[in-house]
Amino acid sequence: MKPDGIEDIPKGLEDAEYFHGLLPREDCNEILTEIGDFLVRVSQPRPTDPREIIISVRISKEQTPQSIRHVIVRKQKLPDGKVVWIAIEAIKFMSFFDLIEHYMKKGDPINPDLESSVLIKAIKRQPWELNHDDITLDKMLGSGAFGEVRSGEVTINKKKTKCAVKIAKLTVTESQMAFRKEKIKEMMHEARLMRRYDHDNIVRIYGVAVDREPLMIVIELIEGGCLSDELKQRKGNVTNDEKVEKMCLGAAYGLQYLHSKKCIHRDVAARNILYTKDKVAKISDFGMSREGTIYKMRTCKKVPIKWTAPETIATFVYSLKTDVYSFSITVCEVFTDGEEPYKGLSNTEVKKMILLGRRMEIPQAPEGIPSLIRHCWDQNSASRWTMTDVKFASLKFFFNSKTEY
Repeated sequence: MKPDGIEDIPKGLEDAEYFHGLLPREDCNEILTEIGDFLVRVSQPRPTDPREIIISVRISKEQTPQSIRHVIVRKQKLPDGKVVWIAIEAIKFMSFFDLIEHYMKKGDPINPDLESSVLIKAIKRQPWELNHDDITLDKMLGSGAFGEVRSGEVTINKKKTKCAVKIAKLTVTESQMAFRKEKIKEMMHEARLMRRYDHDNIVRIYGVAVDREPLMIVIELIEGGCLSDELKQRKGNVTNDEKVEKMCLGAAYGLQYLHSKKCIHRDVAARNILYTKDKVAKISDFGMSREGTIYKMRTCKKVPIKWTAPETIATFVYSLKTDVYSFSITVCEVFTDGEEPYKGLSNTEVKKMILLGRRMEIPQAPEGIPSLIRHCWDQNSASRWTMTDVKFASLKFFFNSKTEY
Protein backbone atom coordinates (compact mmCIF):
# COMPACT_ATOMS: atom_id res chain seq x y z
CA MET A 1 0.00 0.00 0.00
CA LYS A 2 1.31 3.45 -0.87
CA PRO A 3 2.15 5.51 2.25
CA ASP A 4 -0.62 8.01 2.98
CA GLY A 5 0.13 11.56 1.93
CA ILE A 6 3.17 10.65 -0.20
CA GLU A 7 2.72 11.52 -3.84
CA ASP A 8 4.90 10.40 -6.73
CA ILE A 9 6.52 7.56 -4.84
CA PRO A 10 7.82 5.08 -7.43
CA LYS A 11 5.66 2.00 -7.84
CA GLY A 12 7.01 -0.93 -5.87
CA LEU A 13 9.26 1.12 -3.59
CA GLU A 14 6.99 0.64 -0.59
CA ASP A 15 7.56 -3.13 -0.94
CA ALA A 16 11.35 -2.85 -1.14
CA GLU A 17 13.09 -4.22 1.96
CA TYR A 18 15.30 -1.14 2.16
CA PHE A 19 12.35 1.28 2.17
CA HIS A 20 11.86 2.60 5.71
CA GLY A 21 8.88 4.89 5.12
CA LEU A 22 8.74 8.00 7.27
CA LEU A 23 11.70 7.02 9.44
CA PRO A 24 13.34 10.18 10.89
CA ARG A 25 16.99 10.88 10.18
CA GLU A 26 17.79 10.54 13.90
CA ASP A 27 17.13 6.79 13.67
CA CYS A 28 19.51 6.27 10.76
CA ASN A 29 22.62 6.37 12.93
CA GLU A 30 21.50 3.26 14.80
CA ILE A 31 20.54 1.35 11.65
CA LEU A 32 23.42 2.26 9.32
CA THR A 33 26.55 0.94 11.02
CA GLU A 34 29.13 0.40 8.24
CA ILE A 35 30.42 2.76 5.56
CA GLY A 36 28.26 2.23 2.48
CA ASP A 37 25.20 1.05 4.40
CA PHE A 38 22.15 2.82 3.01
CA LEU A 39 18.37 2.96 3.21
CA VAL A 40 15.57 4.82 1.47
CA ARG A 41 13.02 6.87 3.38
CA VAL A 42 10.62 9.76 2.96
CA SER A 43 11.13 13.12 4.63
CA GLN A 44 9.46 16.49 4.97
CA PRO A 45 12.24 19.04 5.75
CA ARG A 46 9.81 21.78 6.76
CA PRO A 47 6.12 21.58 7.69
CA THR A 48 5.01 23.41 4.54
CA ASP A 49 7.35 21.54 2.17
CA PRO A 50 6.29 18.61 -0.01
CA ARG A 51 7.60 15.22 1.04
CA GLU A 52 10.80 14.01 -0.60
CA ILE A 53 12.43 10.64 -1.21
CA ILE A 54 15.77 10.44 0.58
CA ILE A 55 18.70 8.03 0.30
CA SER A 56 20.54 7.99 3.64
CA VAL A 57 24.06 6.57 3.46
CA ARG A 58 26.83 6.21 6.04
CA ILE A 59 30.09 7.83 4.87
CA SER A 60 32.14 7.58 8.07
CA LYS A 61 32.46 5.35 11.15
CA GLU A 62 32.36 8.41 13.41
CA GLN A 63 29.24 8.76 15.54
CA THR A 64 28.32 12.27 14.43
CA PRO A 65 25.37 13.65 12.43
CA GLN A 66 27.78 14.35 9.54
CA SER A 67 28.68 10.64 9.33
CA ILE A 68 25.43 9.97 7.50
CA ARG A 69 24.48 11.93 4.41
CA HIS A 70 20.93 12.35 3.19
CA VAL A 71 20.58 12.66 -0.58
CA ILE A 72 17.33 13.89 -2.11
CA VAL A 73 16.16 11.96 -5.17
CA ARG A 74 14.06 14.13 -7.45
CA LYS A 75 11.49 13.17 -10.04
CA GLN A 76 11.55 15.21 -13.24
CA LYS A 77 9.14 15.27 -16.15
CA LEU A 78 10.78 15.74 -19.55
CA PRO A 79 9.23 17.74 -22.45
CA ASP A 80 8.26 14.49 -24.18
CA GLY A 81 6.28 13.44 -21.10
CA LYS A 82 8.74 10.83 -19.90
CA VAL A 83 9.70 10.75 -16.23
CA VAL A 84 13.30 10.52 -15.00
CA TRP A 85 14.92 10.28 -11.57
CA ILE A 86 17.94 12.35 -10.55
CA ALA A 87 20.16 12.41 -7.45
CA ILE A 88 22.91 15.03 -7.00
CA GLU A 89 24.57 14.39 -10.36
CA ALA A 90 22.84 15.31 -13.59
CA ILE A 91 22.60 11.65 -14.62
CA LYS A 92 19.00 10.82 -15.50
CA PHE A 93 17.49 7.40 -14.80
CA MET A 94 14.29 6.01 -16.25
CA SER A 95 13.30 4.53 -12.89
CA PHE A 96 14.20 4.95 -9.24
CA PHE A 97 15.41 1.35 -9.15
CA ASP A 98 17.73 1.99 -12.12
CA LEU A 99 19.29 4.79 -10.07
CA ILE A 100 19.89 2.51 -7.07
CA GLU A 101 21.25 -0.29 -9.25
CA HIS A 102 23.63 2.06 -11.08
CA TYR A 103 25.26 3.40 -7.93
CA MET A 104 25.48 -0.03 -6.33
CA LYS A 105 27.02 -1.74 -9.37
CA LYS A 106 29.32 1.06 -10.53
CA GLY A 107 30.55 1.95 -7.05
CA ASP A 108 30.39 5.65 -7.90
CA PRO A 109 29.72 8.02 -5.00
CA ILE A 110 26.14 9.22 -5.10
CA ASN A 111 27.53 12.60 -4.03
CA PRO A 112 30.55 13.33 -6.27
CA ASP A 113 32.04 15.60 -3.59
CA LEU A 114 32.14 12.74 -1.06
CA GLU A 115 34.13 9.73 -2.23
CA SER A 116 32.83 7.53 0.59
CA SER A 117 29.16 8.14 -0.31
CA VAL A 118 28.95 4.80 -2.10
CA LEU A 119 25.90 2.56 -1.94
CA ILE A 120 27.32 -0.80 -0.84
CA LYS A 121 24.71 -2.54 1.27
CA ALA A 122 20.95 -1.94 1.37
CA ILE A 123 19.75 -2.23 4.97
CA LYS A 124 16.45 -3.97 5.61
CA ARG A 125 13.74 -2.76 7.94
CA GLN A 126 14.52 -3.54 11.58
CA PRO A 127 12.43 -5.91 13.74
CA TRP A 128 11.03 -2.88 15.61
CA GLU A 129 9.85 -1.24 12.35
CA LEU A 130 6.29 -2.51 12.23
CA ASN A 131 3.78 -2.37 9.40
CA HIS A 132 0.42 -0.68 9.84
CA ASP A 133 -1.20 -3.79 8.37
CA ASP A 134 0.07 -5.79 11.36
CA ILE A 135 -1.71 -3.52 13.85
CA THR A 136 -5.40 -3.80 14.75
CA LEU A 137 -6.91 -0.91 16.70
CA ASP A 138 -9.62 -1.24 19.31
CA LYS A 139 -11.09 1.08 21.94
CA MET A 140 -9.88 4.58 22.77
CA LEU A 141 -7.80 4.82 25.95
CA GLY A 142 -7.05 8.54 25.80
CA SER A 143 -6.64 11.49 23.45
CA GLY A 144 -5.05 14.91 23.15
CA ALA A 145 -4.65 17.78 20.69
CA PHE A 146 -2.01 15.97 18.65
CA GLY A 147 -2.81 12.31 19.05
CA GLU A 148 -4.62 9.49 20.78
CA VAL A 149 -3.94 6.19 22.50
CA ARG A 150 -5.90 3.04 21.65
CA SER A 151 -5.81 -0.55 22.77
CA GLY A 152 -5.24 -3.13 20.07
CA GLU A 153 -3.29 -6.11 18.83
CA VAL A 154 0.03 -6.33 17.01
CA THR A 155 1.25 -9.30 15.01
CA ILE A 156 4.98 -9.95 15.44
CA ASN A 157 6.52 -13.12 14.00
CA LYS A 158 2.99 -14.43 13.32
CA LYS A 159 2.08 -14.07 17.01
CA LYS A 160 -0.69 -11.71 18.13
CA THR A 161 -0.02 -9.63 21.26
CA LYS A 162 -2.31 -7.18 23.04
CA CYS A 163 -0.86 -3.69 22.99
CA ALA A 164 -1.45 0.02 23.42
CA VAL A 165 -0.93 2.22 20.36
CA LYS A 166 0.05 5.89 20.45
CA ILE A 167 -1.17 7.49 17.23
CA ALA A 168 -0.03 10.86 15.88
CA LYS A 169 -2.97 12.95 14.72
CA LEU A 170 -3.15 13.54 10.97
CA THR A 171 -5.46 16.53 10.55
CA VAL A 172 -4.21 19.72 12.14
CA THR A 173 -4.48 23.36 11.11
CA GLU A 174 -1.67 25.04 9.19
CA SER A 175 -0.66 26.98 12.30
CA GLN A 176 -0.30 23.69 14.18
CA MET A 177 1.92 22.00 11.59
CA ALA A 178 5.25 23.02 13.13
CA PHE A 179 4.12 22.00 16.60
CA ARG A 180 2.77 18.71 15.25
CA LYS A 181 6.15 17.95 13.69
CA GLU A 182 7.79 18.70 17.04
CA LYS A 183 5.38 16.31 18.80
CA ILE A 184 6.13 13.56 16.26
CA LYS A 185 9.84 14.16 16.80
CA GLU A 186 9.23 13.80 20.55
CA MET A 187 7.28 10.56 20.01
CA MET A 188 10.09 9.07 17.94
CA HIS A 189 12.66 10.21 20.49
CA GLU A 190 10.61 8.46 23.18
CA ALA A 191 10.45 5.28 21.10
CA ARG A 192 14.20 5.43 20.39
CA LEU A 193 14.96 5.53 24.12
CA MET A 194 12.43 2.87 25.08
CA ARG A 195 13.96 0.38 22.62
CA ARG A 196 17.14 0.40 24.70
CA TYR A 197 15.54 -0.58 28.00
CA ASP A 198 14.37 -3.95 29.25
CA HIS A 199 13.12 -4.05 32.84
CA ASP A 200 9.99 -5.26 34.62
CA ASN A 201 9.39 -1.77 36.05
CA ILE A 202 9.68 0.01 32.68
CA VAL A 203 6.88 0.00 30.11
CA ARG A 204 8.05 -2.08 27.14
CA ILE A 205 7.92 -1.01 23.51
CA TYR A 206 7.17 -3.42 20.67
CA GLY A 207 8.07 -1.04 17.88
CA VAL A 208 7.00 1.84 15.67
CA ALA A 209 4.95 1.88 12.47
CA VAL A 210 6.38 4.47 10.10
CA ASP A 211 5.67 2.81 6.76
CA ARG A 212 2.88 5.36 6.26
CA GLU A 213 0.77 7.91 8.10
CA PRO A 214 -0.30 8.08 10.83
CA LEU A 215 2.84 7.37 12.81
CA MET A 216 2.20 4.75 15.52
CA ILE A 217 4.17 3.71 18.59
CA VAL A 218 3.22 0.25 19.87
CA ILE A 219 3.82 -0.42 23.54
CA GLU A 220 2.91 -2.88 26.26
CA LEU A 221 -0.78 -2.75 27.22
CA ILE A 222 -1.18 -2.13 30.94
CA GLU A 223 -4.41 -3.55 32.36
CA GLY A 224 -4.76 -0.79 34.90
CA GLY A 225 -4.04 2.92 34.92
CA CYS A 226 -1.60 5.49 36.17
CA LEU A 227 -0.51 5.33 39.79
CA SER A 228 -2.13 8.67 40.56
CA ASP A 229 -5.57 7.43 39.48
CA GLU A 230 -5.08 4.10 41.26
CA LEU A 231 -4.37 5.87 44.55
CA LYS A 232 -7.40 8.14 44.23
CA GLN A 233 -9.76 5.32 43.26
CA ARG A 234 -8.62 3.15 46.17
CA LYS A 235 -8.26 5.98 48.68
CA GLY A 236 -8.03 4.57 52.19
CA ASN A 237 -7.87 0.99 50.90
CA VAL A 238 -4.21 0.65 49.93
CA THR A 239 -2.09 -0.91 52.67
CA ASN A 240 1.25 0.55 53.66
CA ASP A 241 2.82 -2.75 52.64
CA GLU A 242 1.57 -2.22 49.09
CA LYS A 243 2.50 1.46 49.04
CA VAL A 244 6.09 0.75 50.08
CA GLU A 245 6.81 -2.55 48.33
CA LYS A 246 4.74 -2.38 45.16
CA MET A 247 4.42 1.33 44.45
CA CYS A 248 7.49 3.11 45.86
CA LEU A 249 9.98 0.26 45.63
CA GLY A 250 8.72 -0.79 42.20
CA ALA A 251 9.16 2.76 40.88
CA ALA A 252 12.57 2.97 42.58
CA TYR A 253 13.70 -0.22 40.82
CA GLY A 254 12.65 1.19 37.45
CA LEU A 255 14.25 4.59 38.00
CA GLN A 256 17.46 3.07 39.37
CA TYR A 257 17.65 0.92 36.23
CA LEU A 258 17.25 4.00 34.00
CA HIS A 259 19.98 5.79 35.93
CA SER A 260 22.28 2.78 35.56
CA LYS A 261 21.79 3.24 31.81
CA LYS A 262 22.57 6.96 32.16
CA CYS A 263 19.08 8.17 31.34
CA ILE A 264 17.43 11.17 33.01
CA HIS A 265 13.65 10.72 32.95
CA ARG A 266 12.90 14.41 33.70
CA ASP A 267 9.20 13.86 34.44
CA VAL A 268 8.97 11.47 37.39
CA ALA A 269 5.49 11.70 38.93
CA ALA A 270 2.66 9.36 39.90
CA ARG A 271 0.83 10.31 36.68
CA ASN A 272 3.75 8.89 34.67
CA ILE A 273 3.95 5.58 36.52
CA LEU A 274 1.53 2.92 35.32
CA TYR A 275 0.22 0.37 37.81
CA THR A 276 -0.88 -3.04 36.60
CA LYS A 277 -3.69 -5.23 37.90
CA ASP A 278 -0.90 -7.46 39.26
CA LYS A 279 0.40 -4.50 41.28
CA VAL A 280 3.54 -3.81 39.29
CA ALA A 281 4.68 -0.18 38.95
CA LYS A 282 6.04 0.67 35.50
CA ILE A 283 7.70 3.94 34.57
CA SER A 284 6.30 5.40 31.35
CA ASP A 285 6.24 8.63 29.31
CA PHE A 286 9.78 9.13 28.06
CA GLY A 287 8.99 12.16 25.90
CA MET A 288 11.12 14.48 28.05
CA SER A 289 13.83 11.91 28.84
CA ARG A 290 17.44 12.44 27.80
CA GLU A 291 20.49 10.22 27.61
CA GLY A 292 23.41 11.30 29.79
CA THR A 293 23.85 12.43 33.37
CA ILE A 294 23.43 16.19 32.80
CA TYR A 295 21.00 17.99 30.50
CA LYS A 296 20.67 21.74 30.00
CA MET A 297 17.29 22.87 28.72
CA ARG A 298 18.06 25.26 25.85
CA THR A 299 14.75 27.05 25.68
CA CYS A 300 12.43 27.90 28.52
CA LYS A 301 9.61 25.38 28.41
CA LYS A 302 6.73 24.69 30.74
CA VAL A 303 7.81 22.35 33.55
CA PRO A 304 5.82 20.70 36.38
CA ILE A 305 7.03 23.07 39.11
CA LYS A 306 5.68 21.04 42.04
CA TRP A 307 7.85 18.07 41.03
CA THR A 308 10.88 20.07 39.86
CA ALA A 309 14.16 20.36 41.78
CA PRO A 310 15.35 23.82 42.92
CA GLU A 311 18.50 23.79 40.75
CA THR A 312 16.40 23.04 37.67
CA ILE A 313 14.04 25.91 38.44
CA ALA A 314 17.03 28.23 38.90
CA THR A 315 19.35 27.09 36.09
CA PHE A 316 17.27 24.84 33.74
CA VAL A 317 19.81 22.05 34.37
CA TYR A 318 18.65 18.45 34.87
CA SER A 319 20.67 15.59 36.33
CA LEU A 320 20.10 12.14 37.79
CA LYS A 321 19.68 13.90 41.14
CA THR A 322 16.78 15.99 39.82
CA ASP A 323 14.97 12.70 39.14
CA VAL A 324 15.70 11.71 42.76
CA TYR A 325 14.07 14.95 43.90
CA SER A 326 11.00 14.25 41.76
CA PHE A 327 10.87 10.73 43.18
CA SER A 328 10.56 12.17 46.70
CA ILE A 329 7.51 14.17 45.60
CA THR A 330 6.09 11.01 44.02
CA VAL A 331 6.50 9.18 47.35
CA CYS A 332 4.51 12.00 48.96
CA GLU A 333 1.79 11.45 46.36
CA VAL A 334 1.67 7.77 47.30
CA PHE A 335 1.22 8.49 51.01
CA THR A 336 -1.46 11.13 50.43
CA ASP A 337 -3.51 8.79 48.22
CA GLY A 338 -2.71 10.67 45.03
CA GLU A 339 -3.26 14.18 46.36
CA GLU A 340 -1.56 16.93 44.37
CA PRO A 341 1.67 18.12 46.03
CA TYR A 342 1.52 21.52 47.73
CA LYS A 343 -2.26 21.37 47.60
CA GLY A 344 -3.90 24.78 47.50
CA LEU A 345 -0.73 26.63 46.49
CA SER A 346 -0.07 28.14 43.07
CA ASN A 347 3.00 27.29 41.01
CA THR A 348 4.38 30.77 41.73
CA GLU A 349 4.04 30.24 45.49
CA VAL A 350 5.58 26.78 45.30
CA LYS A 351 8.46 28.00 43.15
CA LYS A 352 9.31 30.64 45.75
CA MET A 353 9.13 28.07 48.56
CA ILE A 354 11.37 25.57 46.77
CA LEU A 355 14.04 28.15 45.93
CA LEU A 356 14.10 29.23 49.59
CA GLY A 357 14.65 25.62 50.67
CA ARG A 358 11.17 25.13 52.12
CA ARG A 359 9.03 22.08 51.39
CA MET A 360 5.50 20.88 51.94
CA GLU A 361 4.68 18.90 55.05
CA ILE A 362 5.83 15.28 54.85
CA PRO A 363 2.76 13.00 54.92
CA GLN A 364 2.17 10.38 57.56
CA ALA A 365 4.09 7.29 56.49
CA PRO A 366 5.80 4.20 57.95
CA GLU A 367 9.02 4.66 59.88
CA GLY A 368 11.94 5.36 57.57
CA ILE A 369 9.92 6.85 54.73
CA PRO A 370 10.01 10.47 56.04
CA SER A 371 13.80 10.18 56.34
CA LEU A 372 13.99 8.85 52.78
CA ILE A 373 11.95 11.80 51.52
CA ARG A 374 14.23 14.30 53.29
CA HIS A 375 17.35 12.66 51.84
CA CYS A 376 15.84 12.82 48.35
CA TRP A 377 14.68 16.43 48.34
CA ASP A 378 17.77 17.98 49.97
CA GLN A 379 18.33 21.51 48.65
CA ASN A 380 21.92 20.57 47.75
CA SER A 381 21.77 18.05 44.92
CA ALA A 382 25.21 16.66 45.84
CA SER A 383 23.84 15.68 49.27
CA ARG A 384 20.82 13.86 47.87
CA TRP A 385 20.72 10.11 47.79
CA THR A 386 21.20 8.27 44.52
CA MET A 387 18.44 5.96 43.31
CA THR A 388 20.66 3.04 44.35
CA ASP A 389 20.65 4.48 47.89
CA VAL A 390 16.87 4.84 47.68
CA LYS A 391 16.38 1.27 46.47
CA PHE A 392 18.40 -0.32 49.24
CA ALA A 393 16.99 1.99 51.93
CA SER A 394 13.44 1.14 50.79
CA LEU A 395 14.22 -2.57 50.97
CA LYS A 396 15.65 -2.15 54.44
CA PHE A 397 12.66 -0.14 55.69
CA PHE A 398 10.24 -2.64 54.22
CA PHE A 399 11.75 -5.85 55.52
CA ASN A 400 12.78 -4.45 58.92
CA SER A 401 9.44 -2.83 59.65
CA LYS A 402 6.95 -5.04 57.78
CA THR A 403 5.39 -6.50 60.91
CA GLU A 404 4.85 -3.02 62.33
CA TYR A 405 2.60 -1.92 59.49
